[in-house]
Amino acid sequence: MTRPGAAMRRFGACALVVLAAEAAPALAQPPTETPADERPTMTIGPFELRPRFRLANIGVDSNVFNDWDAPKSDFTFTVAPDVEVGLEPGRVRMTYAAGTEFVYFKKYESERSTNHSFTASAEADLSLIRPFVSYLSAHTSARTGNEIDARARRYPRALSGGSRFLLASRTSLTLTARRAEEEYDDAEQFRGAPLAETLNNTTTAYEATFNVDLTPLTALSLGVARESTRFELTPRRDSHSLRIAPLLTFSPLGLLTGTASIGYRRFDGVDPSLPDYSGLTASGTLSVLLGGRFKVETAFARDVRYSYEETLPYYVQSGGRLSVAVGLVAGLDARVMAGRETMDYRAFDGEASAGTDRFLTYGGGFGYRVAPQLQFVLTAEYVERESATDITREYTNHRIFGALSWGVTSR
Repeated sequence: MTRPGAAMRRFGACALVVLAAEAAPALAQPPTETPADERPTMTIGPFELRPRFRLANIGVDSNVFNDWDAPKSDFTFTVAPDVEVGLEPGRVRMTYAAGTEFVYFKKYESERSTNHSFTASAEADLSLIRPFVSYLSAHTSARTGNEIDARARRYPRALSGGSRFLLASRTSLTLTARRAEEEYDDAEQFRGAPLAETLNNTTTAYEATFNVDLTPLTALSLGVARESTRFELTPRRDSHSLRIAPLLTFSPLGLLTGTASIGYRRFDGVDPSLPDYSGLTASGTLSVLLGGRFKVETAFARDVRYSYEETLPYYVQSGGRLSVAVGLVAGLDARVMAGRETMDYRAFDGEASAGTDRFLTYGGGFGYRVAPQLQFVLTAEYVERESATDITREYTNHRIFGALSWGVTSR
């Protein structure tokens, strides 16, 4: 079965609050996305183009399949070109972004893949009312995080729409509706579990967000969202969620940049055997420049995520990562990084014993700014997994890899 799919990204501050945990990358992985306003811009007639090219993960992976007893190593690299195209006819701003990843492994052809994604959005400026719509789609075999080690083909997609209403010079109200689908190929399995059966789902969400521009460089949003997630093949996993989350956004023009959100989620299972969850959620990526030579970056997340396990329907993911870069000479910096993540599994009532898996990541390397928009990074990384649910899920992995990126401006 081959269908188009979706790689979710946030659409404005309102979508950031709702999707923070779902769209966040695995904390043990270095971020690969570049904000659109950091890309080089080219103008061709009425079109504004923002291209980027990355040659990433060039090196040897010591444990390609994350095996616990017989690790296998291989040489790998990823080629990833993408482009964002903008057009503004009158009061309408339209954006189209498309990207492709070519993932290569020298020995293990099964791990090779070609991944595609695209996003299309439009927003109209009607003075006090600004309606918007966006569609996101992808078909990819990239790992979704630390839980599933297989590179399984899946087709996520999402459609969202709504409007922003300007209430005053620095305040606004945003109403958003979103429908997202996650779908795996029928043949995809991991450790004997059919991924389509346990993970194919549809989520419908409605959100209201109150936005305030606190300063020219800082904005605060408070979002309240209601979600419903449905599994056609395993309806006992169905759930409702209520989210309440403030979001702070810091402009890329300031010393402190990024977003940070700490809120509350009430997760209610429709089936009585699915355990409920009520508690803290969090998501953020922050960066700060200190003294002109030091750059500190952090990423953190806490939320409920569905599991592929048949008797362990979901886990609470919590973790964070911290990295520090120190400028040495012009264009050259040294970097160190450490991260920790836990997955606290929850079981259906009376069916299994739950436990907590832990991930530890640390590493370091060097970065060199070859030109204002061209950067090379060399990184050594070590990853270790401990499992309380299944000892055969434990593994270690170490990699030394390089990455060359064009389309990333210096800061």
